[in-house]
Amino acid sequence: MPLYKYTAVDNDNTVKEGVIEETDKDSAAKKLILQGIRPIEIKAYTPGQKKRVALPNIFSFQREKISRMEIEFFTKQIAMLLKAGLSLDAALRVMKNHSQKKAFRDFCGAIERKLKEGKSFSQALSDFPYFSPMYINIARAGEEGGILPAMLTRISEYQATFQELRQFIISASVYPLILLTVGIAAIIILITKILPRFEVLFQGMGHKLPGHVAFLMSSASFVTNHYIIVAAVICVPILICVWYLKQPEGTRMFQRLSLKVPGLAGLICELETTRIFRTLEVLVNNGVHLATALRISSGIAVNYRFQNLLHRATEALKEGQRVSTKLKGENLLPSLAVDLLSIGEESGRVGEVCGQIADHYDQQLRSRIKRLISLIEPAFILAIALIAGYVVISMLTVILSINDIAG
Repeated sequence: MPLYKYTAVDNDNTVKEGVIEETDKDSAAKKLILQGIRPIEIKAYTPGQKKRVALPNIFSFQREKISRMEIEFFTKQIAMLLKAGLSLDAALRVMKNHSQKKAFRDFCGAIERKLKEGKSFSQALSDFPYFSPMYINIARAGEEGGILPAMLTRISEYQATFQELRQFIISASVYPLILLTVGIAAIIILITKILPRFEVLFQGMGHKLPGHVAFLMSSASFVTNHYIIVAAVICVPILICVWYLKQPEGTRMFQRLSLKVPGLAGLICELETTRIFRTLEVLVNNGVHLATALRISSGIAVNYRFQNLLHRATEALKEGQRVSTKLKGENLLPSLAVDLLSIGEESGRVGEVCGQIADHYDQQLRSRIKRLISLIEPAFILAIALIAGYVVISMLTVILSINDIAG
């Protein structure tokens, strides 16, 4: 029978490791449970198998950091280990001992030390930049209610939902970006490599070129001979714009103007609606007061106008007003979402209704992105074809006219 290596905990929450012989993983797990220990991990084992030694990467010049994927893994694993009966510090210790990445081991060790110093789990998380206010507040609610594993599971589901949406947007953008890159490369080669050869041919024949062809040839010659200047003229304004958009005033201007652009405004509105109501769903369903949930959601929103809207809604709620009434007067969120929220307030099912709103606008957002991508792809192809076609037809026209004169 095959051998399986296991990591488990006994009734004293002591971590144990060993090897067991059984027909499959399920049988091995049942046998361990009958022995009074709870399995955490079971994997196939071959006698003589050695641990892989992680060799230092001599080519790495950047300090290791904790990625978003590792934070999601951390959330899932902590929830699973707590459900298995481990204490929080023991769960952190297990994760630290079984990680091969030094940065992640240090991260788990740092949280474990903060717990030993007397901090709560949520307080320890707040000392790290990887956790959002929503994450920390849900963890605090789980600690206060004694249901931290369930709360962490909800956070994990929330993270998985937005990771799926993010991956969908990235996947949908790959093909148009490839088209754009290949098209730009083709145009650059056409201008810098092919057109200069035609210039030599035309000069040798002594034939006067049409105005638009002469301008095209002179432009190609300038680009070929002064490519550094051309690159600077193109790149410097772009870099200045990027720098300005990263400044607070530039960011606010871009966010304000983006809500006035047809098509883009709808995309931003649906994205912010999905993000806000998904966060409200998770918070309210896990016992967080609606005023606190609105305040946290204002930090989740990206566009400052939506942030200000949620701040005003929070103040209105504290004054005894209905949240939906305040949101409806601003005309930022979709009227359907606000009307459904009003129904949720009347029925006392705000969390459930927020989840339904988030699901609806998540689907709307995906459909809008698909339509947008389906329009972008032919637009890129058409633009590249027009530019390349104009150059080719111009050259052919001149060549044919020279042949006519010679004939």
